[in-house]
Amino acid sequence: MEAGPGLMRNAVISACLLSVLCAPAAAQTRTYTLKDGSTLEYAKPGLWRTIGAGPSDWGLAVKQSFQKENLPWLAAIGASTVLLIKYDQEIYEETQRVGKRLNISRVDKTKTYLKVGGVSIFRGPSDLGSAFYFIGDGWVNLGLFGYFEAAGWLKDDWRAAQTGHQLAEGLLVTGFTTQVMKRVTGRETPRAATADRGVWRMFPSFKDFQAHRTRYDAFPSGHLATCVMTMTVIAENYPEKKFVKPVGYALLAALSFQMVNNGVHWASDYPLGWAVGYGIGKAIARGGKTAAKRGAPVAPSAVRFAPYLSPEGAVGGALAYKF
Repeated sequence: MEAGPGLMRNAVISACLLSVLCAPAAAQTRTYTLKDGSTLEYAKPGLWRTIGAGPSDWGLAVKQSFQKENLPWLAAIGASTVLLIKYDQEIYEETQRVGKRLNISRVDKTKTYLKVGGVSIFRGPSDLGSAFYFIGDGWVNLGLFGYFEAAGWLKDDWRAAQTGHQLAEGLLVTGFTTQVMKRVTGRETPRAATADRGVWRMFPSFKDFQAHRTRYDAFPSGHLATCVMTMTVIAENYPEKKFVKPVGYALLAALSFQMVNNGVHWASDYPLGWAVGYGIGKAIARGGKTAAKRGAPVAPSAVRFAPYLSPEGAVGGALAYKF
């Protein structure tokens, strides 16, 4: 049976519609060129899409951590943790002595600056010690998240928006990871220690953990992990901002000192906390569905133009070709 004109027309229209519907959507990207000629390419940001990539990015962080080239680092983390555990009590006591000499309080002196209906909304530092501790209290991380989100929205800056989205994802993934580890290890904080270096009570019940957190939540340091993740995500997205890491390291050192000084953490809680934050930050910055792609620096041209002055005093130009 021959196909009539109407049937043929419908078949053609259907084929066209099918090709449009099945064709992959055109990728929307923006490229940022850095001073060294390297490029960062960003897909159109999506907050919930980025947060939804959390499980896959967590898996990527775990996979990367156990790659062959990272095994020496894992060994170093384990060895340094064991070594620090041995000297934890001495480090804790000496840190408090140093804090006393420098007049840095070992008591948390944050105070309420904002109340709504009698409920404390914002607590901030009131002295140097509480300022050091405030670095890891969550407000700094949330403030940076808000800054990048606002910059992305106001300036239509995909790189800033993506950085903000990744910080939001990182806060959730890092918080989940460190909470699981704390609830497995169950280590006492220095402030609540019933023995030198703290007692370890593995797998405490959920109810007991919630009711007596200081008995169980020292290892690893979630404060440090979150701050390292934040620094890593920002540094990976803004590699041209050379001040990010030095400033970050200085703030992390101040926070680490104060958390031992005020009895929140032992020194041995830090190596694993640092590793967790760094691994998650790196995975989030390079993984996920809306991650940026980094391009290599552009090689300088082999042909160069330069002014030329002859021995006789004539002025001109010269072309130089580098082999």
